Amino acid sequence: MYYEEFPEGASLATHGRTITETDVVLFATLTGAQNPLFLDAEYGKSTVFGTRLVPGLLTLSMVVGLAYQLPQGPFGEGFIALLDLAFATPKPVRIGDTIRARVEVTAKEPPRDGKGRVRLHFSARNQREEEVLTADARFLVRVKGT
Repeated sequence: MYYEEFPEGASLATHGRTITETDVVLFATLTGAQNPLFLDAEYGKSTVFGTRLVPGLLTLSMVVGLAYQLPQGPFGEGFIALLDLAFATPKPVRIGDTIRARVEVTAKEPPRDGKGRVRLHFSARNQREEEVLTADARFLVRVKGT
């Protein structure tokens, strides 16, 4: 999407994605995040959560990936760069949870030199409708025709 295609207040909903054990193992292997809370079933049982958890950064990555798959293509041709990102995980995500996200355009800065800045808010919920992740990100995008 280009700068002009991000109307402030617009909100888009993604489809769902179930997080599997394979997802967690691959993520932990790729990143080196060898935390027993993610990988050791017996350790997970001994924690306050009673099971293994999905890494917050994996949840964030999947939420952004779901946004990439939106039919509007927010990170397609007009996308230049991610400028900043902050996120929170108010509830844990467990292996087998299905997450969906809502992406809202919360602000736009006036464009300069053929580029504009767009702020998006991501909110992800699990199959129980519990909010499991929020994120705010600012992106640099092209103005059409530049």
